[in-house]
Amino acid sequence: MAVTGGWAKDLDRLIATAGSAVLADLLAAEIQHRLAAPHGAAGTAVSLTISHGNCQYAYQVMFKEDQAAVTAGPSAEPVATISYDLTDLIRLLYAPHPGYASTSREVDAKTWPWPEPADGATGDQFQEMVRRGEATREELSRLGRERLGLIAKAVHAVIAACEVSACPLSDLAVQYGSDKWGSLHWYTQHYQRHFADVRYDPIRILEIGIGGYGHDSIGGGSLYMWQQFFPRALVYGLDIYPKPAVTGPRIRTIVGDQNDPAFLAELAADAGPFDIIIDDGSHINEHISTSFTHLFPHVRPGGWYVIEDLHTAYWPAFGGNALPGAAGTSVALLKEQLDRLHHEEYLDAGHPDLTNPSHPSEVLMYHNIAFLRKGNNREAGIPAWIKNQASRRAAPGSSH
Repeated sequence: MAVTGGWAKDLDRLIATAGSAVLADLLAAEIQHRLAAPHGAAGTAVSLTISHGNCQYAYQVMFKEDQAAVTAGPSAEPVATISYDLTDLIRLLYAPHPGYASTSREVDAKTWPWPEPADGATGDQFQEMVRRGEATREELSRLGRERLGLIAKAVHAVIAACEVSACPLSDLAVQYGSDKWGSLHWYTQHYQRHFADVRYDPIRILEIGIGGYGHDSIGGGSLYMWQQFFPRALVYGLDIYPKPAVTGPRIRTIVGDQNDPAFLAELAADAGPFDIIIDDGSHINEHISTSFTHLFPHVRPGGWYVIEDLHTAYWPAFGGNALPGAAGTSVALLKEQLDRLHHEEYLDAGHPDLTNPSHPSEVLMYHNIAFLRKGNNREAGIPAWIKNQASRRAAPGSSH
């Protein structure tokens, strides 16, 4: 659904192949992931209806103190009912850009905390309540405003979850508990800048390292963050430990060793190529080098390979070296990429870098994080005759 981007013929084919009931359940799961429980709405339920032709699929959205749950089936006492057409909701959730407006949404909200009057009745029952002393006009007005506020919070939360978000990545990092912003690291500002142009594209992301070490119920904060930031992306997480509790409608977790070339080749064949790969794994320098060597060739042209936590290049416990400039570290690996970025300027025509098609076209360094972009770096800017002159002048015994 995320890949179709809303094209009518593609959506029709998808619905015919997968079935409207299956797709409605997938949409409900996506909404569940995106929902944020509003403050003060605990115990409130909203009924969500997804329709396709003569078929209607009902779901209950129940808000709790700090979370929301979407379950199949009707809601007993909803404060509002929100309805969408299936095709419209697919376009809305996976729009190729923000700003798509729903063409089918209907909202039926109950505005008062008392039963609705019977057919033909008027609002005189409220006057009667005041006359009998059951409530003052001020109390009726206050209760009405509170009710309207509660309905607005609940309805807005569901509608917002059905639309493409433009929420900044730093906010999402804090929301989902990723350490990429606000505590240990300050990475999201750089991610936001470099990933902005593909935010609404149907991309594939691989993050090495899910978090939580051997605790299977801990971790996944960054995967949840990426799933929300990229509304049409398929997000893969690789970890040495199984993470059965880390789930999402577009999240796939994989168990494996980032330092195993055979496994990495199998991973790339099964799940790649990737638009973005992020190494936030063991941070052991050997592992960083192995992963980059075997996975960077499987980054799509125009894609990114990111290496986080470069401080371990200087930590011997991670295979680093306390002396700056040492070989075999993640920083040394990045310095090698600067050479490869300029491989066409080598004077040695037989250098192996000249026959390697997988070179970065951009190398961007920030504090403890590096971004390497896959692209064309074969512009051949320096003419051969100038290189030949430089080669002769550099040869021993040559005249200057």
